[in-house]
Amino acid sequence: MLASSIFCGPVLNTVGLLELDVDPNATRIMVQDRLNGNIIYHGALLGEPMLKVLTPAKFSLDPALMVTIFDDGKNGAPPQFNAETVDRVQASLPGTGE
Repeated sequence: MLASSIFCGPVLNTVGLLELDVDPNATRIMVQDRLNGNIIYHGALLGEPMLKVLTPAKFSLDPALMVTIFDDGKNGAPPQFNAETVDRVQASLPGTGE
């Protein structure tokens, strides 16, 4: 199996890095291109307070991402919120912290 078949897109194209501090009540997260709505990442959160998402390089040059967290409820409890979105998010270059 080729490494690129594991990911949704070419491996060489993913060089931006988002490090997200996630609300403990959030159950899912979605990262989108704010200009066209394309989904960069969508997945369940597994209780970790930080999530790292690799993005295409262009998102480390401009704040063109939109990040939405969802609360679907946990362990039978009702949700604490529906969804929260932060707009104009910019990825950093891996290893730079910027």
